[in-house]
This record gives sequence, structure tokens and C-alpha cells, in this order.
Amino acid sequence: MELRHLRYFLEVANTLHFGAAAQTLDIAVPTLSVQIAQLERELGTPLFVRTQRRVALTQAGEMLRDEAEATIRQAEQAKARVQSVARGEQGYLRVGYVSSTLMSGVLGTLFTRYRKRYPDVTVTVSEIAMEGMASLLVAGKLDVALVRGPIALPAEVAHRVLHHDYFCLALSDNHPLSAVHEAIRPESLSQQTFILPEQRSGTLEVARRGGFTLERTQRAGSLTEVLAQVLLGNGVAVVPAILSQTVSLPGICYRDIAGEEIASVLWLLHRKRERMAVITNLLALTKEVDNK
Repeated sequence: MELRHLRYFLEVANTLHFGAAAQTLDIAVPTLSVQIAQLERELGTPLFVRTQRRVALTQAGEMLRDEAEATIRQAEQAKARVQSVARGEQGYLRVGYVSSTLMSGVLGTLFTRYRKRYPDVTVTVSEIAMEGMASLLVAGKLDVALVRGPIALPAEVAHRVLHHDYFCLALSDNHPLSAVHEAIRPESLSQQTFILPEQRSGTLEVARRGGFTLERTQRAGSLTEVLAQVLLGNGVAVVPAILSQTVSLPGICYRDIAGEEIASVLWLLHRKRERMAVITNLLALTKEVDNK
């Protein structure tokens, strides 16, 4: 039994006139009669009582009318929901992020706009180690990821720049360099222990500019862990400058690094040739995020 048969049946059932029903359906009366006859054979029972003067529903026809109306209504609702998902108006979006994207305000700004435009899309966010983001995208376990670039990416993953920042130095208030209020020269850091965040490009550039190798380091995970290590006096850390504006912790101070700014950028990672509308809608929206 096809939906087409049910629609033909309902038109006859509602008009009780094959000619009027055929005209509404824009088909020939003999064609409509054949379709109804096929439906009756499939069900094994007459659906209409036909005389020269009138057409009436049988009891089986009356029951099918109620069931057909519900079926057609449900099918139309399903079609509307599927088309809504296809347009990206419903569905879900799984987002991975690193903590600095939250601290920078990019995460909140981007997805507040997205939720306002697409309120029926469920957005879930998870803080995930940056080194695992791209593989989760490729595996289809994440839809997009917000990371601090640059990082190496597999061939299947592309990125968009969401926010430009630069690196600064975080140190304990008890550190001797905290008394220096001007920008810290990289060469003055050669004897320091560095707390290494996930994104180490800033630290590596400081060492390059200072002409030293990183011999004393401690690895940390999230930026909150990095700051905790700094607070305890275990070392200094090269961190995104946005932290100096958004994360004020007793016992920690921030200093600029002398010389040309060391660039730090926030990337939105996504699969190349993405076709899911919930994701392509987000990619289109990124152009509206303040990219500075």
C-alpha cells in the first residue's frame, strides 16, 4: 500500500464522487478507478458501494478513512521534520573546545548567535584535549572544534580563523620578574622553568627569540592547570593575552613580551566538503563573529 493510494482513496471518500475526485487529483476517472480497485484487491475487501446514483463507504472504507487520514498526517509531519533537519533548522551540533576559546568569549559569542538563529538545534559542548580534536572530527564523533592554532591537521580537516590574539607571560606575584612592569625581554627568560600548555608555539617562539633551548619544562593540560602551576611558583608560562583581560587570579600577574607580538589565533575546525546543514549554517555564521 502506497501513500499515493491512500491519497486517492481519501479524495474519493471525502467527495463520494469519482469524477470530482479525479478532477481534484488531476487524473483521469478510469485511472482513479483502477487505483481504487488495486487498493481493494490488496486489502481484500470493497471500500465503496457503487451504484449508478451514488458512491458510499463500506464499513471497511470508513475505518480506512480514519486510518488513512492519520497516516497521511503523520507522513506529512515526518516530511516537514526531515526537511527542517535538511535545512539545518533542527538537529544537533557536537562541539569540542579548549578552555581559551571560552575565556576569549568566542565560544559564547558564536553559539549565542547560532542558538538565536536556530533555536531548535541542540548544541552540546565538551572540553577536550586539543591533540585529539581533529581525529574525533574525522571519526564523526564531533561536528566542529574550537582550538588554538596553529596545529597540524589531517587532510580531511580544514580550519577557519575566528579570533586573533597574541601571547604574553604569566608569572607568580612572588616571582622576581613580577617587579618588572615593562615588557619582558625573551633573553631574560633563559633560566626559567616553563609550564607548557597544549599550544606550545608561543613558548617555542620565546625560546627562539631569546636564543635558548627549553631545558626546564613542566607539562600541563588545560590553561587552568597551567595557571595553577604558575600560582604555585613552579614556573612561568607563555599564554594567550586574552587571559590577562578575562582571568584575574590572586597571586598571578601578566606581562607583555618585548618585541613583535607573537601571534595566537583561535581556529574553528571542520570536515572538508561538509554537507550537513547544521554545520554549514554555523560556518556561514562565523563570518559575522568579530575577527580581530
